Amino acid sequence: MIDNGLTILLLFGLAWFWWDSRGAAETAIQAAKNSCNRAEVTFLNDTVGWKKLRLKRNSQGRIQFQRTYFFEFASDMQQRYQGEVIMLGQYVTKVNLDAYRVW
Repeated sequence: MIDNGLTILLLFGLAWFWWDSRGAAETAIQAAKNSCNRAEVTFLNDTVGWKKLRLKRNSQGRIQFQRTYFFEFASDMQQRYQGEVIMLGQYVTKVNLDAYRVW
């Protein structure tokens, strides 16, 4: 009976983590698109990829997941560059773009 309870609890935990991660990825995609639009470069593939996951404390001292996503963009459609979105929980904390050629 305890094994079944632990299994169900584990499955619910995994489902919650997947759901939370999908929401964070959607927010990261929107942040990457907005950053590329401001920089007047092309956001490629319309997606972000997972790069790093760790636990970090927020400004209130609570532990949250810090997720780092990478994405690709192009300034002249000749060369691909990478950027990254760093999120704490469901909030974007930083968006970085690699140095790129301005045409």
